[in-house]
Amino acid sequence: MSTSALAADTVVAHAATIADDVLFPGAEARDRATTLPRDGLDALAAAGLFGIAGPASAGGTALDPMSARRVFATVGGGCGATFFVWAQHHGVVRDVAASENTAVADELLVPMCSGEIICGTAFAHVRRAGEPAVRATRVAGGWRLSGFAPWATSWGIAPWFSIYALADDGSLVKTLIRGADEHGDPEGITAIPLQLLLLGSTGTVALRFDEHDVSDDAVLAVDDFARWSRFDRMRSSIGQPAALGVAERAVAVMRTVSSDDDATSAAAQLEAAIDAAWARDNELLAAITERRSGDDATSFVATASDHRARCLLLAQRAATALIAASGGRAMDLDQPGQRLAREATFYTIQAQTADGRAATLRAIGGV
Repeated sequence: MSTSALAADTVVAHAATIADDVLFPGAEARDRATTLPRDGLDALAAAGLFGIAGPASAGGTALDPMSARRVFATVGGGCGATFFVWAQHHGVVRDVAASENTAVADELLVPMCSGEIICGTAFAHVRRAGEPAVRATRVAGGWRLSGFAPWATSWGIAPWFSIYALADDGSLVKTLIRGADEHGDPEGITAIPLQLLLLGSTGTVALRFDEHDVSDDAVLAVDDFARWSRFDRMRSSIGQPAALGVAERAVAVMRTVSSDDDATSAAAQLEAAIDAAWARDNELLAAITERRSGDDATSFVATASDHRARCLLLAQRAATALIAASGGRAMDLDQPGQRLAREATFYTIQAQTADGRAATLRAIGGV
């Protein structure tokens, strides 16, 4: 289904229906699977939700940022494993849609927006200070990638990956590579599976690049890294909206497992806090386009990082409340309490920057 003609609230409603009817009921099984079952991804694709970052010309929605964050939260509150594979895809869609490499866009953008092609990415390493984790060296006809990317999700699930690397002149090189297939890893790439607290079914690996060559035909952009980094710092400082999705889901489940006065009161207080967090989220998102550089950006990042920390703690409080209301059964792997608690913990470090880390520690320490 193309969502290009659908209003934003209709897209959000579709996401909620899928989260409630498909994602949440099977979330514990997907969490424990060796490889992520496709039912959740297929349902999202059928509703056109792989195209929320894509242009209408390719069958996408180009959903406004506030609505997109609502969709992310809703899907994240349905099934964390499905969400994390699905979520990586949208950044690649944005990069392909914005690329001057029209040949790649002409070939891949429509099937990417439909969900026929799923994409993964590895880029968080370029946020780290110090020597580049993955280097791009100019060679005849393209770029040579060398180094180590410590986190890439959907390996073995997604046929295409975007890889960010830094060139010697400081440029940010965005490339598109093939993922693993039935023959194994591409030449010059070694995938190292990660043993994680959760997301074991999502194909999350570290990638080692041993002089892997990428032709110019597969280069999406060569950007100014300082400019990219400045805007990425602001955008990532707001935090992952799926944390609020976890909080919402935990409260909704808590209302079904206990109706005593204490549980009802806790649910009401958490719901009020979630509503306030969403209002603040919308304010910050509206402000981000007005603060792209200089002191304004620094002030924005500090404020947004504090908001991110509050959302993280809210997700953890809500998951803890669900566990308390559920009692010992919440520890059963077939129950949502333990999974939502682990997912709330995961969002503490997902897309964590130095600003976010400091704000989270301040919030926990009460300073």
